[in-house]
Amino acid sequence: LFSLAPYVVFVGFLATFVVIPFGGSLIVADLNIGILYILAVTSLVVVGILMAGWSSNNKWSLLGGMRSAAQIVSYEIPAGLAVLNIVLLAGTLSMQGIIKNQGWAPWDWYLFHNPFTFAAFFLYFTAALAEGNRTPFDIPEAESELVAGYVTEYSGMRFLFFFFAEWGNLYVIGAVATTLFLGGWQIPPMTDNPTLTAVLQFIVFFAKAYLWVFVAMWVRATLPRVRVDQLMSLCWKYMVPLSFVCLLGTAL
Repeated sequence: LFSLAPYVVFVGFLATFVVIPFGGSLIVADLNIGILYILAVTSLVVVGILMAGWSSNNKWSLLGGMRSAAQIVSYEIPAGLAVLNIVLLAGTLSMQGIIKNQGWAPWDWYLFHNPFTFAAFFLYFTAALAEGNRTPFDIPEAESELVAGYVTEYSGMRFLFFFFAEWGNLYVIGAVATTLFLGGWQIPPMTDNPTLTAVLQFIVFFAKAYLWVFVAMWVRATLPRVRVDQLMSLCWKYMVPLSFVCLLGTAL
């Protein structure tokens, strides 16, 4: 289990790229349950982290693993409810279907569709940062208080695989936010050349997704780490109720 844990975490992250639409035709598989698939495979990370914490045979690792699992499972709820807002509007779980229901202009994006989807975007992004263990929510490997959490006993490539997944997950967060709320790869009608269109779509999608990677790094450099009780209070007392309000508002 100790040897396997980093690879379980990494596979959970890598499998998301199957359904990320980099362009109108640049997608590995346009599953009709694309967004559900992403929410499912990213949950594998929890299993890997629990395996790592428990199999390390170290009380600090076990504590770090349990805190991380509690954090990720909790924040999956507001993130999932925020995503459900867009599923209600689009009427499909397909990533390409969601993008095709939007336009290239900002006023055609789901972000600006109504006040509830606007709020849902920020709920999703905050919950995704917490789910990805990013500052200010990087409680699990809080070096100053927990040695290094569930990765205390790891070194070399196994240590690196945990962080490959964590850093790469930033791009996945940006890509999902871009797909759901920011019109994805949609570009104005500029050319009939399919190759040039595909390149432009990829550039637009990549730039939008990387904007949110930049925002996550900006947040990391700006905000201090929160305490674990503040982290859980934020989720259960504020973000979950607000997500339900957004969902009901969008449905109405």
